[in-house]
Amino acid sequence: MPLGEALRRVTAEPVRAPHPLPGFARSTVDGYAVRAADTYGASEGLPGYLAVTGAVRMGTAPDVTVTQGNAVSMPTGGAIPPGADAVVMIEYTAEAVPAGIGPGTIEVVRPVAPGEGIVRADEDAAEGKEIIPNGSMLRPQDLAMLAAAGVTSVRVHARPVVTMFSTGDEVVPPDTQVLKPGQVRDATASALAALIADAGGEPVHGGIVSDDPGALEQALRTALTASDVIVISAGSSVGTRDETANAVAALGPPGIWCHGLAIKPGKPTLLAECAAGPDGAPHAGKPDDKVVDAEFEEVDDHKS
Repeated sequence: MPLGEALRRVTAEPVRAPHPLPGFARSTVDGYAVRAADTYGASEGLPGYLAVTGAVRMGTAPDVTVTQGNAVSMPTGGAIPPGADAVVMIEYTAEAVPAGIGPGTIEVVRPVAPGEGIVRADEDAAEGKEIIPNGSMLRPQDLAMLAAAGVTSVRVHARPVVTMFSTGDEVVPPDTQVLKPGQVRDATASALAALIADAGGEPVHGGIVSDDPGALEQALRTALTASDVIVISAGSSVGTRDETANAVAALGPPGIWCHGLAIKPGKPTLLAECAAGPDGAPHAGKPDDKVVDAEFEEVDDHKS
């Protein structure tokens, strides 16, 4: 999958850094590249003085070396010149031109330790280090890391296909302009589709199925071979018209895991598993088992 299309996809293998990141030692602050030893003992009352012998430009390799008693001007992100082992922030320096000290000299009012103000060449990631684990849902910052590593495509799992069915003789499509007495528009399918997409799945609208056990069973059998998960809205309670459990049970083993959860609303939730064969018939023990979920909630006397 190209990197630009991989947001929120789930990786199918680990991704490793092809080379050290960032690849060169660079400055984390604006300031001066120095030898840390040349700043020891510096303070506001007794500053140290260093001669500025050059400057590092962004996007280019340094063409100057830091030697004892000298400093090189540094931008944030610039490559550390040879000889330097620290960067002193510009806030802790000042241009100094006292008697006997010429232009191009700075005073340092705070010491720095070796490595201060510097990112090592392999600090973000060493060559071969796993930067994105297998099974990770890719976030914007993950895509940034991959781009920084020069990885422009990534192996990901296919999105799980989730087919949704709404049931009930009273349920009508959302675009129904005039409702007859007792009818309700199908609001649940729109919410489920959004939740499925938000979780990284591919929602498929199976449509509205009437309160007919034969019709529901046939719709489920048809959807099994093309779906990873099936969600059935309503019909899993214990009323005379609640036929979802019977239709799901007819699909075959492994069958219903549970019919009822200790939650409210949603107590009659049904969870089941079916193994769909290539002919659409259920077969036990196959690796392509399908999960079926049916839920009924009472909200203002309407199925939802």
